[in-house]
Amino acid sequence: MLSLLWCRMGASDDVFSGRSTFMHELTEASDIIFRATERSLVILDELGRGTSTHDGMAIAYATLEHFVTKVKSFTLFVTHYLLLSELEKLHPLHVHNCHMSFLLNDPDAAASSHDDVRPEFITFLYQLTGGAAERSYGLNVARLADIPDAILHRAAKKSRELENMITDKRKNKKLLSDLWKISDKKALMEWQTLSSSSSEELCTNPVEKPKT
Repeated sequence: MLSLLWCRMGASDDVFSGRSTFMHELTEASDIIFRATERSLVILDELGRGTSTHDGMAIAYATLEHFVTKVKSFTLFVTHYLLLSELEKLHPLHVHNCHMSFLLNDPDAAASSHDDVRPEFITFLYQLTGGAAERSYGLNVARLADIPDAILHRAAKKSRELENMITDKRKNKKLLSDLWKISDKKALMEWQTLSSSSSEELCTNPVEKPKT
């Protein structure tokens, strides 16, 4: 049986009092953190979006983890930060990832060359489905808002560049982690082969530097 509903959704500010949208959001979240109990239903929407990606993600992660491990309330936490989905692995009995299902239609191959990257076309199904979404599709929302095609294509290209950068960093991090575990010559030879193939792939798919 639930005793109270605590909900923080939407975006607002109080400019005349010097309170930004982000400050207003965190103040409301703080109030819920201190008042919610194990018998509360807590709904938090897009916490952390009002600041830089890393700070916002860190605040969202720590807040959700607090509700899972300390408050232990029934919590619906809506977010675009994919990192938070790892909490399901850390707390499998208490966290369950879901996403709103959709149909993904890739752009034409001819239009998806290295020089002309276009955002995918998404059909939203408005159905709650188990599991975390693999990525965010904000560019499609920009398309629905009639953002000009030239901006969409440039944004799609930049998005791919950033994704490639992150992927490469993760690969390099894993290679270094594997290197520390090597204890014999055979394992070292296998690591060198894997490292060489990763370097060749990076040269084949270079990340374009931003033009100045």
